[in-house]
Amino acid sequence: MKNKKLNYYNIEKQSNVVRIEFLEAFTVVNLPYFDKIKPFEKTFKGVERIELDFGRVENFDSSLILFLNELKFWTKEKGITLEVKGLSEQMQSFWGKFADFPVIKAKEIQHENPFIQYFSSIGEKFRFLLSDYAEFFDFFGELITKTLLSIFQIKKIRWEDFPVLFLKNGVNALPIVSLILLLIGIISGYQGAIQLKQFGADIYIADLIGVSIVRELGPLMTAILVAGRSGSAFAAELGTMKVSEEIDALRSMGFEPFKFLILPRVFAVTLSIPLLTIFGNVAGILGGLISGLSILDITTAGYFTELQIAVDLGDLSSGLLKSIIFGYLVAGIGCFRGLQVKGGAEGVGTATTISVVSGIFAIIIADTIFTFIFDAIGL
Repeated sequence: MKNKKLNYYNIEKQSNVVRIEFLEAFTVVNLPYFDKIKPFEKTFKGVERIELDFGRVENFDSSLILFLNELKFWTKEKGITLEVKGLSEQMQSFWGKFADFPVIKAKEIQHENPFIQYFSSIGEKFRFLLSDYAEFFDFFGELITKTLLSIFQIKKIRWEDFPVLFLKNGVNALPIVSLILLLIGIISGYQGAIQLKQFGADIYIADLIGVSIVRELGPLMTAILVAGRSGSAFAAELGTMKVSEEIDALRSMGFEPFKFLILPRVFAVTLSIPLLTIFGNVAGILGGLISGLSILDITTAGYFTELQIAVDLGDLSSGLLKSIIFGYLVAGIGCFRGLQVKGGAEGVGTATTISVVSGIFAIIIADTIFTFIFDAIGL
């Protein structure tokens, strides 16, 4: 026989039977002492019957029920007989109400193979992609409709914000656009000059730079830079307003978000980006001139004379038309991603990142479509 005596309970173990007599109040204050019994696997190792005696317990709280329930489910799982005696009427009544409540166990974490997990999520990703495209086309359909209607409802648009938006997204973007296009002109001119010099076709550096900058690189790089500046800014601004419920407040006051927030931003970018493209074209052409003068045997007058021959009005108009469409797409996508924001700051950051990626993707797709259209019509 093994007899162990503690201040809070007596525990007696004989062969395959354990008897525990509780001596003090079974409350949260004394629970740390009673928890010493809880490593059940050790306390009741090799036991077939457990007897609990609460005859000397006068005070108790919900910790008693939690202890009894946990021991009850453990003994049931192990096939051990549990006998509880000495419960007062109040204890029996209280335990009877909560005796059937299950014990909540921590859910085991399943470590799935990352390779299997990736392919199992493809369907969900594809479904999300289709849903996102459906929302996008729905938004752009409404945006185009509102844009066309605004021609007849000019006074209903909040034009007070237009000068500020035009300044932030147009004039303030001029230095970075000009610098980037200047460097691209220098790089393109340098690479082209090396090849042209081998064939004695130095003067054709003007054709190479003029056509590539005016038709493609100028509108494309300007739109990408605007997507990084303005598209992300619109997503962050509208996303913050969405999270803080400012857009809902505007709706409750009778203001339509499209006319009040979205159209001014779209118009500001759409009207400013052709001007940015023109300045970018000039910077890119000057960059090509710098490369040509430093490597090839050409003059400034000869460069611009050949440029006038190579670049015609069709090249310029096609580039500006592209820039207008690119600006409309970038601004619209930035606003669309901002209105999609859910959650808090993390949602705003995610929408800002996605707006830039989506904007650049849309620009490349649109440029590809324009290439086929212009080739078909001979422009």
